[in-house]
Amino acid sequence: MPDILLTPPLQRLQTQFGMPVLDETAAAASGVVLLFLPSHARTHLETPDIAAILPDLASLCAARLSQHATNGHNTPQAAPALPVSGAIATAALEARLVRETGELSLPALVLLHQGRVLGNIARMRDWSDYATRLATMLAPLPPIAEPAP
Repeated sequence: MPDILLTPPLQRLQTQFGMPVLDETAAAASGVVLLFLPSHARTHLETPDIAAILPDLASLCAARLSQHATNGHNTPQAAPALPVSGAIATAALEARLVRETGELSLPALVLLHQGRVLGNIARMRDWSDYATRLATMLAPLPPIAEPAP
């Protein structure tokens, strides 16, 4: 079986967007991480599609948290910085997360906060579905502060 991490869509996430390959959730960057489970066990037609939008989904999460950090006048409130990034799971981590979450269809995204699983979204979705599900998962987190001009 070919190494899925060497496919162009996943290589692009690593080289162009600097997304690391993780073998443990504890190795995730601080803050919020959208961890991509690309379906290592078998080739899946949705894997390149999710890889293509993963950077935009990470931006959507950051925007959602930033929106939470402002009051009605778009003035930042005091809040800790909470970075948002993406990462790709190794086959071993993917298998472990599938076992731990039950019947998770792949490919999937797992939302992590400080290495802890907040939730997951299986398979390719409409943009509005991603936005709704991610907003629900992000709601309990503290907002991020806008950078000072």
